[in-house]
Parts: sequence; structure tokens; C-alpha cells
Amino acid sequence: MTQSILSLIILAAIIICFITRVMPLGVTAVAGAAAMAATGIISFADVFSSFMSDTVMLVAGMIVVGSALTETGVADHVGKKLMNIPGVRKSERLFLLILLIVVAVLSGFMSNTATVAIFLPLIDSAVRGSGGRITRKNTYMAVGVSSVVGGNLTLIGSTPQIIAQGILSSTEGCTIMTFFELGKGALPLIAVMLIYYFTVGYSLQKKVLGPDELAALPGEVLAVNKKPTSVLKMAMCVIVFLLGVAALMVSLLPAGQVAAGAACICILTRCISLKKAVRSMDWTSIMVLGGSMGFSKGLDKSGALQMISDHLLGFFGETATPILIMGTFLVLAAIMGNVMSHTATTSVLVPIVIAVAKGLGSNPTLFAIAVVIGCNLAFTTPISTPPLTMTLKGGYRFNDYVMLGGPLNVICIVVAIITLPLIYSI
Repeated sequence: MTQSILSLIILAAIIICFITRVMPLGVTAVAGAAAMAATGIISFADVFSSFMSDTVMLVAGMIVVGSALTETGVADHVGKKLMNIPGVRKSERLFLLILLIVVAVLSGFMSNTATVAIFLPLIDSAVRGSGGRITRKNTYMAVGVSSVVGGNLTLIGSTPQIIAQGILSSTEGCTIMTFFELGKGALPLIAVMLIYYFTVGYSLQKKVLGPDELAALPGEVLAVNKKPTSVLKMAMCVIVFLLGVAALMVSLLPAGQVAAGAACICILTRCISLKKAVRSMDWTSIMVLGGSMGFSKGLDKSGALQMISDHLLGFFGETATPILIMGTFLVLAAIMGNVMSHTATTSVLVPIVIAVAKGLGSNPTLFAIAVVIGCNLAFTTPISTPPLTMTLKGGYRFNDYVMLGGPLNVICIVVAIITLPLIYSI
């Protein structure tokens, strides 16, 4: 059996495990990489080196910095300032619009999962103090969607782009994404999302969702964070965060070194304890990232990616234009991202789309960007990404996501297919 066929069998097993979740996602990804090494397709050194890459350091470092922002009370302070804007507690539509803007922006610079975790208790506080004018059901899901779309703003906003960055960095002939490269494609989608929720989306929520049984509790304000905060630690954490983002933007040092350095400063200045930093680590994302980089090396070295690329290009024939291929993969990523983890979808599709882009003579990085954005356009179901799963506590049914997130999902996919080729000159 040739190595290319063997690697395709391993890929098929990985996809089945991702879909069925018979094993945790991280375990599946690592097992796939280990299988590539055990069968001689790649070396075990290739597998281990993936977990020591600059991209993994970037993920780990920024998770710690984001957790420090929460631990010191910076994120909570920002949220409370938002709630105190005049008129916000009296108009749910205005409250929602401002909330979605803030959540989208913050999700670009810290974990979108962490952003949602911060804002759900703040929404509870606003709900209980609004006398029934603001409801959880009209805000929770929208915040989850905003965090997913806003996560596209930067390289560190969500896991799919970090996984894609790792695969690009380990694949010959590819260039990595710059810090704000995804943001150019995300801005039109954020604008569409805001318009949707301020107009037809808000009205649709009123029709689809039932009454919020916890909305009308006037006078009771939920305390979000009663622990005293140190102004000095808050200032230090903000400075470290801003300097880190600036260093990432100008590529002063490798991204992983910048993130690791920022995380170390946060720990040394006691903005967050080492114990809490370790506890805050998203080990599933680390395992999926390292594992996907490993098995993508196997797919590349065995020639399996070239085989897949040749068959796909042969299927499309003369119609295989870059825009058609890009649009096809974007739609495929969005569909797969809604029925399985968008992290898993990225790790499967990015190596394939890179090979196809090379076959077309196009820039693989731009096609990888299309897949990442497609994977992050997954809000028709609550199972694709943690930020949306967390909003289930708002009392939604599965069909609520389909009826409210589905139309926006379709609109965003269409807008992305139209705007991405123009923005990135595909």
C-alpha cells in the first residue's frame, strides 16, 4: 500500500472521529499525527516539533494574557463602563447594538470564548436592573454570534486562524498571515452582522423567541466581580497587552516569542498566578493545533494532498477558476463548521485547499484565509464553537439557532463570496 493511500485512510479515520466525537478532538488530532509517524509517513520528530512551534507558543501566550485581563478586572471594568452609557439600559435595541460592537472588537484581541464568558454575567446584571426592558433571549445568542464574527479581526481572535497559521508555517511554498490580514475580510461581515441585528434580526427574534422568564426582576442587580481589583495590576496588564499587540503588528519578534514574553510578564508581575495561568490554558486547542500540524505534514509528504488536488481540479475541469474554487471551499467550510467543530474543520480543509491553490498557481495563503473565514461563519447550530454553545444557558432551543442564525449565516456567506476576491485580489 502506497504512503499516499495510507495517509488518506488515516485522514478518513480522523474525519470520522471528528464528526462522531468518539474521542475528544485533541486526542483525535494527536492520534492522527502519531499514526502518520507510526506508519513511517513522517518521523516522530516531525510530530513533536509541531508542539514546539512558534504558533503553539502564540496560542498559549495569548490565552494567559487574556486570562490576566479577566483576572485583574480589566475586562469586567470595560463591561461595566458599557452598561453605564446613558440610555443603554432603557433601549434594548441600542443596548444590543453597542454590546455587539464591543464584543466583536474585543473578540479580535482576546479569545472570543473568554469574551462571551465575561459578558454573559454583565448582561445578567443589565437584565435584572432594566425592569424587563432588556432580556437574555434577545441578547445572549447575538453576543455569541458577534464574538464568532469578530474573532476574524486578527490572527489571535479565534482558533481556526491559528491552526491555519501553523499549517501555513509548516508547509513549503506558503507565506504566513499578517496580524490584521484576516481583518480586511472580516470588516464587511461585521457590518452585515450589526445591520442584521439592528433591523430584521431584532424583529425576527421577537417573533421566534418566547418570553424571557428571568427578565422582569427590577432592582436586583447581579454582582459580576466582587473581588477588589488592584489599579496598578490593571494598568500593568493593559500595558503588557497593548505592547504585545503592537509588537505582533510590526513583527518585531516572532509571534510566539512575543506572546510567551507577554505571558511571562503577566505572571511575574502577579497579574495572574502561575497556577491560574496553567488552569486557564485551553489544552484542547493546543492538542488540536499541534496534532493537525503533524498530520498535515504527513498528508503533504506522502503526496496525498497532491492526489486530492488533482482529482478536485479534474472534477471542475475548465471551470476551475480561483474564484470558483475559493467560493466552493468557503461554503464547504461553513457547512462542515456547523455540523462539526470549526477547529476540526480547519485542520482538515486547510491542507487540502493549500494543495489546490498551488495546483491553480494561486497564493495558498489567500485560499487558507477563505477557509478560515468560512469556518468562523458557523452560527446556524450551537455545536460548532464554544462561544455559541455557552449561550444555550439563555434558554434557546436548537431550532432557534437555525431560524435566527441561519439567515445571517447565509447572508454572510454570500457577502464573503462577493467581497473576499475583491479584497484579496483572488
